Amino acid sequence: MKHRNPTVTALGVALALAAAQAAPPVSQARAEEPRAGSVTALDAISVTATRTEKSALEAPASISVVGREAIERAQPQALDDLLKGVPGVQMTGGPRNSAEQPTIRGFSDERVVVRTDGVRKNFQSGHRGRTFLEPSLLKQVDVLRGPSSMLYGSGALGGVINMETIDAADLLAPGQTVGAEASAGYQTNNDMRRGSVTVFGAPIEGVDLLVNGVRSSSGNYLDGSGNDIPFSGDSVRSGLAKAELSRDGHELGLSLQTYRNAHEIPTAANTNGAVIADRTTREDSGSLRYGFEGAEGLIDLAAVGYVNDTEIRELVQGTGRHDMTELDTVGLDVANTSRLMLSDAVDLALTVGFEIYEDSQTGRRNDAPRAQYPNAEQLTQGYFAQAEFTLWEDLTLTPGLRFDTYDQEATGQADASDDQLSKKLAASWRLNDALMLFGSYSEAFRAPSLTELYVSGIHFVRNRFVPNPNLRPESAKNKELGAALSFDEVLLEGDALRIKGAAFRNDVDDLIESTVTGGAFGTTTNANVPEARITGAELEAAYESDRYFAGLAATRLRGDDLTDDEPLADIPEDLVSLNGGLRWPQLGLVTGWRASLYFGQDRLPTAAEPIAGRKVIHDLFVSYEPNDPDLDGLRVDFAVDNVFDKDFQRYGSALREAGRNVKAAARFRF
Repeated sequence: MKHRNPTVTALGVALALAAAQAAPPVSQARAEEPRAGSVTALDAISVTATRTEKSALEAPASISVVGREAIERAQPQALDDLLKGVPGVQMTGGPRNSAEQPTIRGFSDERVVVRTDGVRKNFQSGHRGRTFLEPSLLKQVDVLRGPSSMLYGSGALGGVINMETIDAADLLAPGQTVGAEASAGYQTNNDMRRGSVTVFGAPIEGVDLLVNGVRSSSGNYLDGSGNDIPFSGDSVRSGLAKAELSRDGHELGLSLQTYRNAHEIPTAANTNGAVIADRTTREDSGSLRYGFEGAEGLIDLAAVGYVNDTEIRELVQGTGRHDMTELDTVGLDVANTSRLMLSDAVDLALTVGFEIYEDSQTGRRNDAPRAQYPNAEQLTQGYFAQAEFTLWEDLTLTPGLRFDTYDQEATGQADASDDQLSKKLAASWRLNDALMLFGSYSEAFRAPSLTELYVSGIHFVRNRFVPNPNLRPESAKNKELGAALSFDEVLLEGDALRIKGAAFRNDVDDLIESTVTGGAFGTTTNANVPEARITGAELEAAYESDRYFAGLAATRLRGDDLTDDEPLADIPEDLVSLNGGLRWPQLGLVTGWRASLYFGQDRLPTAAEPIAGRKVIHDLFVSYEPNDPDLDGLRVDFAVDNVFDKDFQRYGSALREAGRNVKAAARFRF
């Protein structure tokens, strides 16, 4: 296969950036002013929705932010523990933590872009999971819902999960230059024990350093009836090292992450499969980031080069079979935003950039090529431009375009290549201090994965994979309307209420689905479904005061295969999450409660088995950071998940969920 030269194509964009940076100085565009009142989760700042800083409330998109306080409070073992209160999002594969995969608005697998510190996490192999991380190291998780290829390229049909890890600056107290933190945790349901040590500091001005190591081990979870959930135990080692240098508007950052997990698990890890393996999961990633702001708003440059290597080794019990599944991703992502004041009434934030990455997958069985995961490569290049016009400070128009190309090859198979143009137009209108309306039209695509194109060999028993090198890319066209409400001084002095909701219709062409014919002695092949549609509505609300807090997240989704006139099989059940709590500032104590209402799913294709009946799951938590100077740096978290020990199963998961789990963690920072 003849690859396009990424150096040559990137050079054109780099020259365009240089030209913008050399332009005559102009006045910097007006920045968003922070709103009065208490800060809620919807006020959190993110760059994920537009690649420019905006609060989740003000962005003309459906985006949720999970911050550091919520992460610490959750005592997470997996990403699912952090996303339970986010509308439109559910995780499948749990409670086997390493088998989890996110689903956003009914899209899962490679239809969701996952990034950590700017590094794309593209690994996908059958039922083996794709979220291999230590969630306690995260500082913030942004979830962008809806097609987002204009900014993030192939795979963002459902949306984007963008994660950022902690920095030394997040842990240092005012005036402190060097510090350390030790933490430990225990959870009763699976006898999980966890320990972590972090050393961090800013030994000289402009230099931040952090090194962390985490170790945890756990047995199998028990469901609400006290039954063992087989092969759900883990033995995890994880590490993070970061270094950042800041000088005169320049920022240079290095991040290294490592993850190891050893356990017994089915080779189809998120199912009740009977083929059991001793599995070792390894993921190593590194990124080098550069940022610069200058030239009176013309330059706001962010660049990240990265490498990510994911490898799973499985020794199948009783057979001596040894499988190796590996994906290496090497990439570069560069974007620059120029802020200009075109007139007294019009501001412009112009973002241009490019992204280039290459995926290389290798599959081995007993040291020979493995047809179920063929040796293959894919080179993807994307070039984008977005113009964010702000008119009279109240009306924002954001058009954008992105052009992607991809080239794919596999040993002994025909090469494939294609290109795609993705478009977006978003608008928001602030009618007054309390009400903002927004709407958008956005497109997304997903190139067929290397496995979907080239897979062959045995599927199960004697069923055989038949490769389909003629697969077309999936494409989505999403229409969305929403509103955001913002109120201050609602019930108490200094309190705040934020509400944001949206309704959407996503029309999908050429959805790729697997079809099994002839049963165990037949064939499995991937083919395009010509037309499908997903519609839905989401609502998110947050109330905050010095003493009280409350939140709501609600999701309703409907999906249809318009070709066969049947419901789609992978649409999650309706879900409502409620939470509330109290603060005692003088004691440093926070207490809270959450109820998750699952409504079951019976709107399914004829042959599918419904998950019937409503389920209400209750969780409690307590956090304590004493105000005593002698105990400065101490934090204790206590929680009970599934308080009433309900035995239940979420739609889309083959496993029962964990029963009651009492959790406790303590950390001391000094």
